[in-house]
Amino acid sequence: MPKAARSQANRPEELFLVSDLKAFLEGMWKLERSLEDGIRDETGALIGEARFVTADGGLDYREEGMLSLGDHRGAAHQAYRYDFPTPGRAAVSFTDGRFFHDLDLTAGIWTCRHRCGDDDYAGEFRALNADLLRVLWRVKGPRKDTLLDGLYRRVG
Repeated sequence: MPKAARSQANRPEELFLVSDLKAFLEGMWKLERSLEDGIRDETGALIGEARFVTADGGLDYREEGMLSLGDHRGAAHQAYRYDFPTPGRAAVSFTDGRFFHDLDLTAGIWTCRHRCGDDDYAGEFRALNADLLRVLWRVKGPRKDTLLDGLYRRVG
């Protein structure tokens, strides 16, 4: 995300209340994510796309893009599974079935945590309108001090 967009991140944002989370997420999104690595004192970005595709009553998530961080430039990808116990709530899992976090945007905002070994992942999701989602992850651990600031814009 460009620096100008990050500086605006401190301003309060309007929220969009999501009653049907699966319908809100489904489809293709343009993804712009800034990365700040406090341990290595490096910044970077991932530019790509994310797809939420209907599968077995839920959504399969796949993101692909080009990552630049410090001297590194290369392809990056991630995948998750979203299941919906209620229309407004998702259980997000890794592709191997391990639980990652819950997601509920009925109030337009959701915070969550995930422990992975000694690392703590603190997430914040904000639905800004019907076609715009902002996702922040702060990762702290013995060898990690990272901020990931992603903006998803619906395509089409």
